[in-house]
Amino acid sequence: MKISPEDFCHTLQNTNLGFENEVLYVFCQQVMLFNFEGNEEIVDIYSKFNIIDLDGGKRVVVISFHKRNKPVDYLFR
Repeated sequence: MKISPEDFCHTLQNTNLGFENEVLYVFCQQVMLFNFEGNEEIVDIYSKFNIIDLDGGKRVVVISFHKRNKPVDYLFR
């Protein structure tokens, strides 16, 4: 999977308690996948990236993927 700037949709604030200061970066791209029966299908994959700065200059990146379940707007298309 290769994400490009054109796949960027928006940012949003994390709504989980205790993590409200975190910003989530949302991308959505179309990829060709095989379903359970072995047939190819194009799927919109919704990806959220959470970049967390830790003490000591370390950084953690949390990524979640799922099939798109709501409309998206692209910022750079």
